[in-house]
Amino acid sequence: MRVTNSVPDMQYDIQQSKQNLATATEQVATGLRVNRPSDDPTASANMVASLASMANVDQYTTNVSAVLPQMQTADAAISSVVTSLNSAIKLGTSGASGTNTAADRQETAEQLETILSSVVSQANTSYSGMYVFGGSETSTPPFQPASTTYTSSTGSAGSPLTAGTPLAAGSITTIGDASTGQTMTFKAPANATIATLQTAITNAVSAGTLSAGTTATFNANGELSIATNSATAGIVVTSNAAALGSMTATAGTAVANAYAYVGNTTVNTVQVGDSLSVQTNMPGSQMFTSGTNVIGALSSLITALQTGTSAQISAATNAVTAASSSVGQQRVSLDDTVSQLNSQDSYLSQEKVTLSTQQVSLVGADLATAATNLSQAELDNSAVLAAAAKVLPQTLLQYLQ
Repeated sequence: MRVTNSVPDMQYDIQQSKQNLATATEQVATGLRVNRPSDDPTASANMVASLASMANVDQYTTNVSAVLPQMQTADAAISSVVTSLNSAIKLGTSGASGTNTAADRQETAEQLETILSSVVSQANTSYSGMYVFGGSETSTPPFQPASTTYTSSTGSAGSPLTAGTPLAAGSITTIGDASTGQTMTFKAPANATIATLQTAITNAVSAGTLSAGTTATFNANGELSIATNSATAGIVVTSNAAALGSMTATAGTAVANAYAYVGNTTVNTVQVGDSLSVQTNMPGSQMFTSGTNVIGALSSLITALQTGTSAQISAATNAVTAASSSVGQQRVSLDDTVSQLNSQDSYLSQEKVTLSTQQVSLVGADLATAATNLSQAELDNSAVLAAAAKVLPQTLLQYLQ
């Protein structure tokens, strides 16, 4: 009976030996100590949490990689603007001198026109096809040449637009004002008409968003005409309302050296850490027209040099100085964001290394130990099979014989 009872024990030993050999072989082949949750439930649970953290780190790293170059591009543009404004201040200070002739001042004004063009170009900087200072309006240049009058492409003497012409709900009309440096954005509510838009423009004038004298009227051709009575600082009008069609500047109404902002004030953010979000853009209104109208100040200095007195040139130069100071203050937050992103990028790189090390310690196999275990499992398996070969043939009948 002892011999026959040993058969199940031997079968168990064989199965256990095969399992140990299979486990040792798998660990050597995969380099992992834990290949399935049952191998080590605690380590497996910790591994799941670590992998989730790694996924977050990878996403944050992707976000930083996407945002950092854009912010660096914006910072480089602002650096160029500051340099241009400093040059403008020097030219304005020189131009205010009582010893300058009219020809000297005209030459200085021409140099300032070049500087203004450079500043506008930097304000319209794009990265990967997106304008970085337009708020969420990234597909069109945020600063555009201004005119005194814009007219709709719809309406005619035979079929004129009227105050009662409906505007589709949700359609957007914007008016950027080069003089105030601000933008009126009108999103048509339900049941809106052109009269609703006219009221919004009147209210924007009262609020100082649009220059005094800005109106929306109907011309002799039956078109809607949005105009300002300022001869030195114009407007830029855009609209996606089908009833108005495209709004275009009326020929001959362009204002020299005047540009208006047609972006918006939307500030976007992105998550770059478990509890860290950063601003991913800086609207042009915040950078160039908040507090001091940078482009307007340069334009005014050009006008002062062309037609003004020394006192007016000096005052205009002071306005440019104030604009430069404002840009410098705004740039601080931009630089802080760039520094923060650089620091976070370094932290995320280190965190990825830390998590990778943690994962190896949780489920990784020591290859030297795994190789030793495999060798021992092979020996044990051979020994069990050899023993089985001797014991299992000894059946009861053979024993009785």
